[in-house]
Amino acid sequence: MKKISSSLQFKIMVCTIFLIVLSSFPIGIASYIKSVKIVESKFAFSHLHTVKQIASSLELITNDIREASLYFIQSGDLRQLLKSNLETNLQELEKARVHVNDFLTYLVGEKPYIHSIYIMGKNNTIFDTYGIKDQTLNLSNINVQSFEWFPNVITSRAGILTYVISLVRPIRDINNFKKLIGYLEINIDEKSLFEEVISLSSNFSENFVICNQNYFILSSTEKTLIGKNLAKMISTKPMENFEQGFFYTKLSGKTFLITYSTIKPLGWKVVSFVEKDRLVAENRAIQSYLFITILLALFAAFIFLVFFQNTILYPLKQLRILIDHISNQNFDVYMQPRGNDEVSKLIQAFNSMSAKLNELMNQVYIATIKQKEAELKALQERINPHFLYNTLDTIYWTARLEGAKNACILVEALSKLFRSILANKSNIITVKEEIEHLNSYILIQKVRYQDLIEFSLNVQSQALCYKTVKLVLQPIVENAIYHGIEKSGKKGKISIEVFTKEEKLYFIVFDTGAGAPKEVFESALKNDSPNGKIGLKNVNDRIKLAFGNEYGMEIESTPGLGTKVTVVQPALREGDLR
Repeated sequence: MKKISSSLQFKIMVCTIFLIVLSSFPIGIASYIKSVKIVESKFAFSHLHTVKQIASSLELITNDIREASLYFIQSGDLRQLLKSNLETNLQELEKARVHVNDFLTYLVGEKPYIHSIYIMGKNNTIFDTYGIKDQTLNLSNINVQSFEWFPNVITSRAGILTYVISLVRPIRDINNFKKLIGYLEINIDEKSLFEEVISLSSNFSENFVICNQNYFILSSTEKTLIGKNLAKMISTKPMENFEQGFFYTKLSGKTFLITYSTIKPLGWKVVSFVEKDRLVAENRAIQSYLFITILLALFAAFIFLVFFQNTILYPLKQLRILIDHISNQNFDVYMQPRGNDEVSKLIQAFNSMSAKLNELMNQVYIATIKQKEAELKALQERINPHFLYNTLDTIYWTARLEGAKNACILVEALSKLFRSILANKSNIITVKEEIEHLNSYILIQKVRYQDLIEFSLNVQSQALCYKTVKLVLQPIVENAIYHGIEKSGKKGKISIEVFTKEEKLYFIVFDTGAGAPKEVFESALKNDSPNGKIGLKNVNDRIKLAFGNEYGMEIESTPGLGTKVTVVQPALREGDLR
């Protein structure tokens, strides 16, 4: 499984599918979101148009009822009956009563949405088309200046409940307008009114309510809502700012689209409720199209991968097999290129590389044989240092037998010096070994220069176990003798200090010789020492090569006063070296 997941074919397949999905999904989602918004907006405006139709129908019906009520309160016959007393002519009263009853009967029969009409006079004159005297509104306690609409429920003699919307308006004396002579109550059948406005509107099947200016529900598809306050069910604030419109709100944990329109003369509002989830049903087709598009894109990607595998991946796979042959030391491989594309050029480059590697390996084989022969020759010549040690040892014992004490000291020191240089093959030695080599060198120079040079050696005991490169101090001390003390032409002193500080190893050589300008030492660090000697540049280069460019040699010199050479390297023990 791991091998499959790491193959180029698998990676290209995953990348292709990822790119298709990455490009298809954002476009599909953006299109889907846009289409949802368009559908919701289109649906909302369609419902708003329907609600406005219902509001217009209600306005026509309520205006019709209001005009009928206005005819009543302006009727001379009705005012005569409501103002009548014991002195009024009974024959005239009966004539007026017949006229009023006839009009009431006509009006109730002509308007199917009028349930009943009830008139109550201050003189106890009553007209009742349905026998609802005990079920009317308490007109005597209602303070109505012009006219007002109220929700009401009327129960028939059979016990059937009828929801009605009651128009109540006062009847006043035309000669004394301040004098109230009775009340008129026209009851509109809520169910008949609902059917009437539905028949006048088209394609409307959602829930809606009709509420008055105080948001009390007068009519509703859900009859249990009649008489309740809409403002306690949803937020009505958006409806207070505009006469018509739509907005979304929460109701019973669900999101609803609310569309509304206002009946201007009355302040009533027709409000429609539609669940938002029902609005996006049309977008399911878009979801299907999006899914089919992604499947087609994946199928196209599969066809592309088959083509890609045969034209590109298969040659690369064969090339990988040949590379495995090379890794197994089989350099005599070749692959026939086809075409002139990048893969073919890669195969050509591989063939050239494999041929070159084969040639180089043959050269390395020959060079290895020659190196073995050179090592054998060097082994044979290692007798020369031993011959030198034996010769010095013979001189030492001869001088000792003859009583030449100083000669014995010099020969012994010289023997140790050669032994430390030639015997140790490693370029990395301990500070202790470097100090032993330096002591042999100083001993020889003391015999040579007698009291002309004073040597001072101060080595920190903890520093002796650290590692350094071979021949660090001796070339610096030699430079101090020949270019410092000798050049000054007077006695001098050379001080050597070795110590550790903050995980660094310091070698400091100070002489009181002639000194030199800064440019002289800059040149010494750039140029090799003549005659093949180990100079300051050699020491500095070997320090940097062994420990890094941040380490090396620093020289401070003042002409006529002396020179200070400081070598800095990391403080490393045997286990710290790689």
